[in-house]
Amino acid sequence: MEELIGEKKTEDKAKNFASSIIGFKNSLLINLKGNLGAGKTTFVRGLIQELGFDEFVKSPTFTIVESYESKNLKVFHFDLYRIENDRELQAIGVEDYLSEENAITLVEWPEKSERYFNNPDYIVELDHCNNDEKRLINIIEDPHR
Repeated sequence: MEELIGEKKTEDKAKNFASSIIGFKNSLLINLKGNLGAGKTTFVRGLIQELGFDEFVKSPTFTIVESYESKNLKVFHFDLYRIENDRELQAIGVEDYLSEENAITLVEWPEKSERYFNNPDYIVELDHCNNDEKRLINIIEDPHR
């Protein structure tokens, strides 16, 4: 785990991570785990910006998913905090999102879905330290190895 201070350092860590996954083959699933306010959306914002998207990155807490698309890449940002069960994900067409090629799927609160997000390529764990400004970040590649 790496200790970081503040949003800027969290975004910088995400940008470094984004640089390491550019050129991936097919699609990636990245789960983000951490308590409320741990910095999951901040991490996503840095990653999406580094991938070349200029749009404002907001938490999809109420919309469940936000999409960012260019001619070469699609990024889907899910926030499952308000999801009660997998049927709600089926209703928004989660399988269509997950079958997209050249896509990165970022999922906050993946533990809320027993079915769809249980085989990630990466897990990003974020946690608060004693001081609200400090965060611990751990990036696990291929957690099923």
